Amino acid sequence: MREDRDRKMRSIRHDFSSRSDVYDQEIIRSVPNYLPMLEAAVSSLPFEENAPLRIIDLGTGTGALAERVLDRFPNCHLTLVDMTENMLDKARERLGESGATTFLVKDFYDLQLPKDIDAVVSSLALHHLITGEDKRSFYAMVLRSLRPDGVFVNADAVMSCDDWLEGHYKRRWMDFMRASMGEEGANAVMQRHRKEDSLPCLTDQLRWLSEVGFSKVDVVWKDHMGAVVWARK
Repeated sequence: MREDRDRKMRSIRHDFSSRSDVYDQEIIRSVPNYLPMLEAAVSSLPFEENAPLRIIDLGTGTGALAERVLDRFPNCHLTLVDMTENMLDKARERLGESGATTFLVKDFYDLQLPKDIDAVVSSLALHHLITGEDKRSFYAMVLRSLRPDGVFVNADAVMSCDDWLEGHYKRRWMDFMRASMGEEGANAVMQRHRKEDSLPCLTDQLRWLSEVGFSKVDVVWKDHMGAVVWARK
């Protein structure tokens, strides 16, 4: 099982490394309402904008979410975590390097989080944790890292637990991608999705967050397969 997991994560790492130059263009064309989802995530962080916060961004990619966090909270220290050096290089180009940012190349399965963090944020990344128990255990680690009243905001793709509705979600997604990148491009994204992604049912994700000990759990934004899930310690 460990070997299968490591093999899958290596494949995901290789894929994202090879697409780092085109990722920003692809994500807009493959994820409906990608930018509104990021804005919803950042706007839900319940802090004063000049506060000296400590925030961790999990699965930073090229830094789109991180850029918005730093724009809203200019005095925060942001740790950017990604499994691919190539993606973090793009984030460095986007954000620059300063005392306000720390870049960390780390697989989620090998990650240890520091304590007393104000917020942990993530976008389109944690669905790469393979099993439901992997996700549940990871949420527990996030909870332990947060200070009292800290928050976890996860903007990610989700499944419906209803088969018909899940099919409806997939059809709408394919229609969007066909219109933005053509049949060949849409099929390529769907093939990667089937190979790499392990989406949780939204209701399962909310339950796991409550079970590991988050005191309040909510959904601050949702559009079919996209959701911004919010949890307070």
